[in-house]
Amino acid sequence: MKKIYILIFFLMSSAISLAQNKVVSADTIGALFNEKIEVYDVNGGKTSFKIPDKGHYFLVYRFKGFDPRRVETIDSVRLLENKISTILLGGMVDNLKIICLSYDKPADYSGWCERMKLNPPFKTNSKYTVEYYNLNGIEKSEKRCKDLFTKVTLFGPDGKFLSYSSSIARFRYHVKDDDILVKGKIVSEDNGIKQPLKDVDVHIESGNKYDTLAKGRTDQYGDFAVKIRNKDTAYTIKADPKDKNLKNVLLLTQEGKTISYLKKTFLAFEYKLLKADILELAELTADEDITLTFKKFDSGKDKQLLVVEDIIYAKDQYKVNAQAEEILNEVFDLLNKNVNVKLEIVSHTDAQGDDDANRKLSEKRAEAVAEYLIAKGISKSRITSKGKGETQIRNRCTNGINCSDKEHSYNRRTEFVFSK
Repeated sequence: MKKIYILIFFLMSSAISLAQNKVVSADTIGALFNEKIEVYDVNGGKTSFKIPDKGHYFLVYRFKGFDPRRVETIDSVRLLENKISTILLGGMVDNLKIICLSYDKPADYSGWCERMKLNPPFKTNSKYTVEYYNLNGIEKSEKRCKDLFTKVTLFGPDGKFLSYSSSIARFRYHVKDDDILVKGKIVSEDNGIKQPLKDVDVHIESGNKYDTLAKGRTDQYGDFAVKIRNKDTAYTIKADPKDKNLKNVLLLTQEGKTISYLKKTFLAFEYKLLKADILELAELTADEDITLTFKKFDSGKDKQLLVVEDIIYAKDQYKVNAQAEEILNEVFDLLNKNVNVKLEIVSHTDAQGDDDANRKLSEKRAEAVAEYLIAKGISKSRITSKGKGETQIRNRCTNGINCSDKEHSYNRRTEFVFSK
């Protein structure tokens, strides 16, 4: 998967052009990728951000400051979110980090902090994470940012300048014309029980002209897969079950996560797909950044933080492998730097096999994770482990239900519960 770093800065005057900004060159861009930009965070602390950072895709967004009369309108933020979705689809990228940057005067900085804590502009989104920073009068950082960026500036992972715009509305990112493979599941629901709908015709239509763009049919698990052209347009999904008496029809991911109920019409069940839905169905999922998530938890008021990871084990085995070690090393670093934080490790299995055997296997897997962290130097008194086997299934795949392996895999997970 190719990596794309996107940086979007709002300068103090929209009249500033690229010429006035000393049009960026390969040398100056490369310099940015080898330096840190000093900023302040919402808790009043001086910090910095660096690009790149552990392979994240970056988007840096400039705020107009603390003054409520100049705050970005909700429409502007939604437009930017829409652009982000287009970029994610077009670039086939995930693990996106958004840096929201403001140029407030020091006298306004504390007000900005409060506003960002109480009412940050971006909605929480599983496809990208958001951090809020302020230059707060740091002259060197302000000058550096103004020299390097216009309102919207796009770079490749090697620092190559790709595109720019003086406004969000006019920003254009050339998306790939490749087809997007959209995968999903169609189920019915009755008294809380979900049943896959077999041999259902599924159509993807253009939201504007209702032209059929793709057709598919569900298999025994209710799963379908269709290809649509990667265009910046609206889509509607329609499902036509043979049983016309059905009342509740849902669209799920193939793992079993609910996207939405479909609206019953005269001819079929339908739903207008949001771009976020397409990202979900195209399986462009972003791994949760434990370090970033913990940072928000550490500075917030919550007493507990739950992070879910898919740690892969060989069948019926519980030994920590190299892939799991990468995740656990991040957890170790957090515990090592935050000595007052405790951790509970909870392991889950799917519902295949014997209930008691699954419980014992999950206990061994949780214990193996705990032992790994203890062996690296974390005090045993700070760590507890628990195996819940198949007692907390996240989708329809309980005992006796015929499910695909993808649905079962959704239930095989390890939870890290940090507590202050």
